[in-house]
Amino acid sequence: MNTNLPSEQAQLIIGIGSPFGDDRAGWEVVEQLQRMDLPPEIRLLSLDRPGVELIERMRGHARVTLIDAVHSEEHPPGTCLELTPEQLHLLACTSTHGFGLADTLKLGQSLDALPPSLQLCAICISPPKQSPAAIITPAIQTAAVTLARQLALQVHPSGTYTMEPSCSR
Repeated sequence: MNTNLPSEQAQLIIGIGSPFGDDRAGWEVVEQLQRMDLPPEIRLLSLDRPGVELIERMRGHARVTLIDAVHSEEHPPGTCLELTPEQLHLLACTSTHGFGLADTLKLGQSLDALPPSLQLCAICISPPKQSPAAIITPAIQTAAVTLARQLALQVHPSGTYTMEPSCSR
């Protein structure tokens, strides 16, 4: 990937998560994308529970895609959702991070610091048990692969990625 492009020409895809079990869903999507032949203007980044630092990381990029795991009572684990920041805030779900993604995006919006084009992808996970598992579950792994393929086709439509069922909107 060419990292010498000005950030306003590059698309940034950020996987948000932590190293614990299904919460690493966003990281897993980025890892899948790293294995694909993506155009040089695509930048990939994994962040460990970034909180408000995320606003600074997005600064200067015209297009940003964020991928995060969310707990939802409305959707089974492994469900992929594409949301607007407003939908994320209204959805009956919670981020797996302290200062959640919805709060960060709301702050970024009030500061007029969000990129002109922002895509938000969420992978629904089960609430964690007392001690989170060290590995990602099969349902979340499958969702991460599916979402990575879908995102790869968005940025490189002539690619030959095998698609599985797409994520819900």
